[in-house]
Order: sequence, then C-alpha cells, then structure tokens
Amino acid sequence: MIDTATRALLSLGCFVGVGAALMLPLTEAGTGERIVSILALLLGLGIVVGSVLARRLSSRRRHRDEAIADLTDDPVVTTKENP
Repeated sequence: MIDTATRALLSLGCFVGVGAALMLPLTEAGTGERIVSILALLLGLGIVVGSVLARRLSSRRRHRDEAIADLTDDPVVTTKENP
C-alpha cells in the first residue's frame, strides 16, 4: 500500500512541478503569477522529495523485517519416545 501511495504522490509532485516550471517563462517578474508559479514549483519538489524518502524508508524497513524473519527459530518438534 505504501508503494502505491508513494508512486501516486511522485506522479502528483512531478505533475505540479513540471506545470509550474513550464509557467515560469510565461510570467513576468514581480507579478502574483510568478510568485504562485514559484510556490507551486517548490511544492512539487517537496512532494517528490517526500515521496522518495518515504519509499526509501519503507524499502529499508521491509529489508530489515525480512532479515529479522530469517533469525527466528523454527518451531520445536517433539518426537515420541518408544516405551
């Protein structure tokens, strides 16, 4: 579930960031449109960085859980003794 959510956030961040980057050359310096475009670009970059970090943390946790699972003992099987 984390993988799907981080992939969706990565797509959203790229969409917002690229859209804002494309708007920057079309706006004049010092206008409200330029400020909104810069803020949207920063927001898109923040979303991308956050989703990449979340993806790395979840993959590290998954590897750690797999390593710990290998260390657990197998169930003890008792044998019947002959009388």
